[in-house]
Amino acid sequence: MNIRRIECFLAVVDQGTVTAASQKLHLAQPALSRQIQTLEQELDLQLFEHNRNRLALTAAGHALVPLARQLLDKARSISVAAQSLASGQIRQLRIAATLASISELIAPFITTLGQHDPMILTVDAPHAELLERFHQGMDMLVTPSAVDSALCSLYLGRAPLRAYVSPQHPWALEGRDEVELAQLLEHPLLLLSSQNISRMQLDLAVARNGLTYRGITECGHATTLQALCASGRGIGVVTDLPRFGAHSLRIIDPSPSADQPYLGIDLHTAWSADHYCPQALEAIAVRLSGFLRNIH
Repeated sequence: MNIRRIECFLAVVDQGTVTAASQKLHLAQPALSRQIQTLEQELDLQLFEHNRNRLALTAAGHALVPLARQLLDKARSISVAAQSLASGQIRQLRIAATLASISELIAPFITTLGQHDPMILTVDAPHAELLERFHQGMDMLVTPSAVDSALCSLYLGRAPLRAYVSPQHPWALEGRDEVELAQLLEHPLLLLSSQNISRMQLDLAVARNGLTYRGITECGHATTLQALCASGRGIGVVTDLPRFGAHSLRIIDPSPSADQPYLGIDLHTAWSADHYCPQALEAIAVRLSGFLRNIH
């Protein structure tokens, strides 16, 4: 199967018309149409139906889209791997992670890398979908969930839950850097939605210790939540690093483990033992773990 035809098929799917797809691919419209027709002949399937000026996917076309995306991801991975093998080093590294892990850990880590380190590219997904996304062509995975036992893995460390208050809050003026969970719950809180992994960890800790919330206002975005805290609109809990001058306090776990006195999210990284350069992935994982310890 010709990979170029798969690219053409997905371009038409994503752009909606042959005209728009041909502009994106820098390919003449008749040539693009021939690529689609040839693909349909090779597969013995009709992939599109004409609907006025647009092309509508048939049932077969809809079924082919996710498979085509996986195939294209694999083809690109092979191309990158071949370049890396030829040069003797990983040139490009693709990591799947939650948006919070990307913005608060991986992106800051990237700024510490040198010119001879791999170029790290990220793809975000909800934590429940990370393993599936990893198997669609990623090199590594950073996850707060249990890691597939078939993969090589490394425990990165704990990203602490942080309570944020304004610089004028009494806790900030006292210079406090930690707060008991029970004391925190004496106040109404700004929290992320119940689907967020940091919120889930906080909810579990509250339930585990027989405590209750006094009041909750939900905010859909961690950066907005922290801005509200910095401006004195409430006390919020997220795992994000400090912004806007907000004062950060770690939350003491009422039932801590020996080496983890604070509430937080345990992060793991994983990769395939069959990867073309697993030693390089492990080295990056070790450096990422050290970086996590330093920033928290």
